[in-house]
Amino acid sequence: MDVRNAIESRYSCRAYRSDDVDDSLIRDCLECALLAPSACNKQPWKFYVTKGELKNAVAGYTQLFGANGFTDKAPVLIVVTAKPSLTDKAADKIKDQDFSANDLGFAIGSLCLRATELGLGTCIIGWLQATKIAKLLPLGSGEKVRLIVALGYPADGPRPKKRKPFAEKAVFLDK
Repeated sequence: MDVRNAIESRYSCRAYRSDDVDDSLIRDCLECALLAPSACNKQPWKFYVTKGELKNAVAGYTQLFGANGFTDKAPVLIVVTAKPSLTDKAADKIKDQDFSANDLGFAIGSLCLRATELGLGTCIIGWLQATKIAKLLPLGSGEKVRLIVALGYPADGPRPKKRKPFAEKAVFLDK
């Protein structure tokens, strides 16, 4: 599968088979995430792979107001944390940019595209109770839960993508 095909094939999977995902495949996806670029090569991310009872506890903290009910069925939930450095925090204020959030986007995008290539489904979850999830994990000082990536073998297929017209979202400028 080439990159364009992976981009076109990737979707937010919300139905998973119960099949276990081999750790070697998870590791492969995470290795691709770790290759992502980051501002000043700070690599502010950390990935906590949860399965079994711990995964179930994490899933419970993603299901606010009826959302994300599918997380119970995903065999793997990868909790993504960030620990911005003091330099990052200063740059964020000076430049009005959240560099660590941008960096996480690159890393998670790489993880999800590699998962797609390997026949795995993913869903990026931001609707979660970060403080409660953090208490379940051995986080370091200053490390914050930012997102979760559900991972597993899809029980469904991709749905047609609904995207706004190209001309509405992309602008070519010429002097």
